[in-house]
Amino acid sequence: MVIVQIAGVAAVLAGLAIIPPKQGNMLLLPLLPHRLVAAAAIRHGATIVARGRLPGSLVVRGRFAALAGPMIGDGVLVIGAPALLCGEAVPA
Repeated sequence: MVIVQIAGVAAVLAGLAIIPPKQGNMLLLPLLPHRLVAAAAIRHGATIVARGRLPGSLVVRGRFAALAGPMIGDGVLVIGAPALLCGEAVPA
């Protein structure tokens, strides 16, 4: 029973870590291979901050309301940017 409770708390904490902020850093995860994530993000007002650790992912700074709908339409999931999934800064 205790193990189930610990697992439940861990799942809730993990879920909270990926809830995107209204504005700030977010992780863009392409749902399909070969998506032009950077071009789509810039087109919708985001600034690229870093490459994500997952293949094809990017960390961007922007407004969730401006990114969420258009990005999911482009096949890209917008989540919070937990440090574990974020990568190295992209040179300017």
